[in-house]
Amino acid sequence: MASNVEFNKQYAMQNVRIAIRLDDEGNSVGAYRKYLECIEFMTHQLFLDATQYPDAHVTDSVQKYIALCRQCLDRVEDIAKSSPLAGNVKSEMGPQCQNSPSIDLSLGVVPNNQLTIWPLTSPTPRATKVLSPVELAQQQNDYLIARHRARIERMAPNNQTTANLSLSLQRRLMENMAIAKQRQLVLEKKKEERLKRLQEEADRRFRCHTGMSPDELARRKLYTEILEYEQDEKWLLELRKKVPEKCKDSSFIMDCVHGIICDSDHPLSHLLKTYQYHVGQRACHVANMFASQKEANCFFDGKDNGCTFSTEKSQSISQSPGSDVKAADSTPKSSGNRTNESFCTKTASDQAISSLVAEVQSYLENLETMFVVTYEEFDDEEVRNIVRDLVEDYFFQPVWPHILALFRQSTYAKEQTMVEVMKCNRGLSPRDIGVSEKFCLCRNLSSDSVLSGLPPYNTVVQSFQSVVHITTPSKKLDQLVHSSQLICQCIDEFYSNLDSSSPQMGADEMLPVLSYIILKTEQPMLVGDCFALMEFIDESSLMGERGYCLTSVMTAMDFLLSLSSNSSLEMKP
Repeated sequence: MASNVEFNKQYAMQNVRIAIRLDDEGNSVGAYRKYLECIEFMTHQLFLDATQYPDAHVTDSVQKYIALCRQCLDRVEDIAKSSPLAGNVKSEMGPQCQNSPSIDLSLGVVPNNQLTIWPLTSPTPRATKVLSPVELAQQQNDYLIARHRARIERMAPNNQTTANLSLSLQRRLMENMAIAKQRQLVLEKKKEERLKRLQEEADRRFRCHTGMSPDELARRKLYTEILEYEQDEKWLLELRKKVPEKCKDSSFIMDCVHGIICDSDHPLSHLLKTYQYHVGQRACHVANMFASQKEANCFFDGKDNGCTFSTEKSQSISQSPGSDVKAADSTPKSSGNRTNESFCTKTASDQAISSLVAEVQSYLENLETMFVVTYEEFDDEEVRNIVRDLVEDYFFQPVWPHILALFRQSTYAKEQTMVEVMKCNRGLSPRDIGVSEKFCLCRNLSSDSVLSGLPPYNTVVQSFQSVVHITTPSKKLDQLVHSSQLICQCIDEFYSNLDSSSPQMGADEMLPVLSYIILKTEQPMLVGDCFALMEFIDESSLMGERGYCLTSVMTAMDFLLSLSSNSSLEMKP
């Protein structure tokens, strides 16, 4: 499987070219932002490769990535030094464009209303690239008039030549406009003929019939726009000719989808940005709405679930929960009313999340369908999977923080509880959590380190920690599966060093190991991530190894969440 660097190198180069173009045009603010965006994207891909493939060698592509990051950073420094741009950019972008804060276990979970996420901008309409003949003639006439006036000013007044020049100018202006209008009529006629031909092609592709649904009509219209756009883009015409020959080449399919999405004027790219903007706006709106409701109304005792809501925006988990309980008791509402309010809020939040998930899945399905409609050769299961993965990567990258903020409204209380458990039990060994002695991977029962000198399952812990940095649900789940497979590799390596055969691990023995690993990650946001995965991953993916892995991880989390802050994890295996 290709690394993230190899997989996204064309997208990175495309963004760098955009930054260079903005720099050349003198747009310092736009270039400054774009360079920083390129640096963030490339360093994130390097980080993912470093965590997912820790034993891989540094390839030429990685070296080029690093050199490109260095060049972008040097240019950012030059822009900041050459103008008072740095302060302006900081004040314009605000705190939202800073990286999301890492979770500090000494402070607790970051409150949802303090999450910093990248703001999505509304997609701009695709601009017309070529001026019409009439517009060009008007520009030429304006230029001739300006030259005529400058010449008249240099001549003596009441000169007969002046009148002759004016008549000559008027005649030339009229001729230019008449020729331009004639060209305009010819072009409009050709355009109508071309549009009619493209509509016939769209009718053939969609097998046009009466009573088409609104979705079919919208796809037919979009397909016509795609065909019309291709007529002015030579590389798209050449690409369409190559598709029948290379439709089985996965690298060609990836390059094709990359090129289309990176072309900001392509109708499919514009559709993708429109969907991203709508999802981001809706997720932020719903998250802010329920956050406000909780601050205003939801004062309830969380004894049963180990959590307490309050109007404090920056609540520390180290506070005594009793203070919030007393505050809830002092409110004039009855306990029954508080329970009803929290239940209604929870139900409305679940409905909003389910509606958003259905909308996202509909958008992704429509994007995949439009790629298949655009290129008939893509109507193959293997090709569809490639297209779907690429579309998901591009779709979720900017909107995932917005979606996750909404999910964390529902899991915020569980994250608080998880932080308590992690803080109180961070020093425990595998044997203390109930891991069987043969899977503790310790040199002796009184030791908490393997033969390498590192804590047990250290590689697995690092792999689990990288899950929260991935922005695509399918890749998150793949990383969880990979992390779970590393457990068996750690066991095999440990017993291989002891020249002994590895014991077989059953499901009951796996759960305590997963509980220990999750505890050591010190990443309570895994709760929200897994909750989101359960909503976004389709049922077919949950039937095999991926579903078993996700279910096992969530079962281990439920075990940890069932513990209060005063209870001990220590148990007998």
